[in-house]
Amino acid sequence: MAISIGDLEEVAADGWRGTEEDSLGGWRLRAADGFTGRANSALAVGDPGLPLPAATAAVHRWYAARKLPPMISVAYPSGQPDRSPLDRFLAGHGWTVRPGAATVLTAPAAAVARAAPAGPAGPAGPAGLVRVDIDAEPDLAWLARYHYRGQPVLPPAARQVLQSAPWQTFGSIREDGATLAIGRVAVARGWGGLTAIEVDPAHRRRGLARTLTGALAATRGAHHLYLQVEDGNAPARALYHQLGFTDHHGYHYRVAPPGRNSQS
Repeated sequence: MAISIGDLEEVAADGWRGTEEDSLGGWRLRAADGFTGRANSALAVGDPGLPLPAATAAVHRWYAARKLPPMISVAYPSGQPDRSPLDRFLAGHGWTVRPGAATVLTAPAAAVARAAPAGPAGPAGPAGLVRVDIDAEPDLAWLARYHYRGQPVLPPAARQVLQSAPWQTFGSIREDGATLAIGRVAVARGWGGLTAIEVDPAHRRRGLARTLTGALAATRGAHHLYLQVEDGNAPARALYHQLGFTDHHGYHYRVAPPGRNSQS
């Protein structure tokens, strides 16, 4: 299914929302006490209804009022941020790129589910297939396994963000009472977004991330999937390409220069 960069960014925004949101014309302002870039940045899709200097000044004020760094998510064709007029404008006004630029990948859900089947019973099901438990909400063990950007403890806003989509479900691979791997899929506008896929370091190289991805792909019948992978994460990119994902577009976050509240 063909989808534009802007439309897919809107879908992803519906699947991972801030605890507070506002609009600036066609742009979406999002905040969640600093938990994740996507939930704490302005989604600059469409027309903000103001000239760019005034729009970026409004973004600056909105985030400064919440004691958050003013940040704008900028999407662009894969590997070509220079093709974004907004990115060129922000760069010219001192907005710096936050580390962790990423690529959005897409794939047909059915193809991913076929490429990485999970067993119906287990922990080791028929033919050695691993069981994936699917739950409507994340339990305490799931939350304890999720370490966003290495955070040892999730902030209070995390649970609300994780359950902010129109519909989501949470996958866990458990063995001997321990949760070894987790993941989440959120469905919005017919697209399923895969996030928070994490494996216990002691149990990596067992194919658990692959199995978990396949199980999440098969839930609730989303026809197509998307996910984001940081450009520096070569092993994850290789895994998802093996499962049938292809690069759709890239994005990064531009952060306002310190001590300035306007681009005018």
